[in-house]
Amino acid sequence: MIRFSLAYGADGADEIERLSKQHGWHEDGLLEDGSRVAPLARWAVACVAYGRGGVASLQHLLTDRTLATFAIAVLEQVRTASCVTALLDYCMSTTALSDEPSDPFWQALSALNTLTSFDDGLVLPQDQQEKLRDLVIETFASATTSHQQTLCLCALRGAPIEGALEWAEAQTVTDPTVRRAKSAALKSLRRRLSGAYKPPSAEQKRQIRRQRALDV
Repeated sequence: MIRFSLAYGADGADEIERLSKQHGWHEDGLLEDGSRVAPLARWAVACVAYGRGGVASLQHLLTDRTLATFAIAVLEQVRTASCVTALLDYCMSTTALSDEPSDPFWQALSALNTLTSFDDGLVLPQDQQEKLRDLVIETFASATTSHQQTLCLCALRGAPIEGALEWAEAQTVTDPTVRRAKSAALKSLRRRLSGAYKPPSAEQKRQIRRQRALDV
């Protein structure tokens, strides 16, 4: 559904909306007999919003916790600089209400990690890298689970700027998973901060994505 919305824009949004009404797609994914299905109606709302209003419309959905997760998923697939801006602004203006990874805050931070931390990801301008670095440091300080600490360290890779490497080196962690995340973050930051590092070309990024798809 997300790909359809990206490909066909407003026309695709009209078709998604028509199908949702025609088939009575569920909002919460819970049927009368207690069984669960995909909450297609909420996916439809997010995809329709993007098809008609782009990233700005998805930002509006982020204010609704019942729709935020779906808006975040679409932003992650759109993969543009404006998506990163929207996700950063969201994370900096809200807090997690749950330790569960499904909480919209953690979902948004995870999306930022996906969009910026890998060699084929988006390269942020200096001001956004600073925001991401500061967000990670602040979030790590209040993290209560190994998943949260791991996510913070992974996301830090998208901010290879002054202060990020030094902060990561100074963190004392004992959980094996968090230690691996710290090691990966340090390796990535050192490589990206070295004078010999050259960002991959567009073709190299496509090759990286193809290889990742094969590895899944």
